[in-house]
Amino acid sequence: MTFWIMAALLMIFAALFVLAPLYVVREKAENPEELDKAIYKARKAEIENDLAIGRIDADTARAAIAEESRKLIAAVEQAPGAPSANLALSRIIALAGIVSVPVVAVALYLHAGNPQIPDQRLAERQAGNLENQRIEELVARAEAHLAAKPDDVRGWQVLAPVYSRMGRDQEAAQAWANVLRLAPQIPEVKANLAESLVAVAGGVVTAEAGRLFTEELETNKASAKARFYLAMAKGQEGKHAEAVTLWDALISGGTDQSPWMEAARTFRKESASLAGITPARGNQPGPTEEQVEEAASLSAEERKEMISTMVAGLADRLEDDPTDREGWKRLVRAYIVLGDSDAAKTSAEKAIAANAQETAFVAEMKSVLDQLRGQEPVQPASPTDDQAGSGSDTQ
Repeated sequence: MTFWIMAALLMIFAALFVLAPLYVVREKAENPEELDKAIYKARKAEIENDLAIGRIDADTARAAIAEESRKLIAAVEQAPGAPSANLALSRIIALAGIVSVPVVAVALYLHAGNPQIPDQRLAERQAGNLENQRIEELVARAEAHLAAKPDDVRGWQVLAPVYSRMGRDQEAAQAWANVLRLAPQIPEVKANLAESLVAVAGGVVTAEAGRLFTEELETNKASAKARFYLAMAKGQEGKHAEAVTLWDALISGGTDQSPWMEAARTFRKESASLAGITPARGNQPGPTEEQVEEAASLSAEERKEMISTMVAGLADRLEDDPTDREGWKRLVRAYIVLGDSDAAKTSAEKAIAANAQETAFVAEMKSVLDQLRGQEPVQPASPTDDQAGSGSDTQ
């Protein structure tokens, strides 16, 4: 009861502070129109006095009086409404505001601020607005949900990456382990779990993580994540030459837009340096400067033999790494330049068999096969300087 008494007194004092200035205004305020009329009469008397003493002539006096009359009429027309009417309207508006504000305030208080309202659960209040909640609050809600429903695969699958972004790698690994336990058929689940284990180990590809990456590749050969970490594992084991081979296979299957490409090239360069592999001996798309100079000084037959040697080297490398799609393209083009259509057909068929999941690449190779099957046997071309350059591109 004391609360309501104090609230009523405060409301009365606030109303008095608002209404008092409106009711102490003088009722008989001076009218602006009367002031304008007095000015007009004074100016007219001054003009008539100037006329009487001969300071101005009659025409000038009439024109001056007419101008003062015009000013009086304009002032009367522009004058605001009656002060009493404006004051009454102001009092009505102020009174309406003073009455409505307490009514609205009391209604809102009884709805949301009344201490007699029963307690509301925190979860119910939080559920009202998700957009304004912090990530920690959303994670806490998800954890509470999964504690009640631990078999919710989708919940664990959503929460695991959030844990990783927050740096909670151990929780992320446990979340991915739950996904693997509940739905092992989900793509990349083993690779994701293994990646979290690598993060927990401070970047080291542990034996458990390596096993999971290998199992991922058994069912998902296109998993760039598994191939990336397995190549990294070879480097961590000191097997840098093997690591270079794995990095080359991964890089050849990606594009410059692949999110892992820059890191893969950096690791590949480090492994090649540690393995003693110079750039000229690496997996380069074209010939070295020495090879170009050597090819220019050879005869046609010697140049053709050199190109054949390079093609054979590329073919051998593709036997070890059949996922190098760009390598297959270069090999097929090289056989066509050499006039060996049968070898070109065989290489295209091997490329299709080794990369059956790559739809665009398979379609390109099938197009080449159709062209080869629909033409007469290709005669060996004269190994001109341009052809030598094309063949050298196969190294």
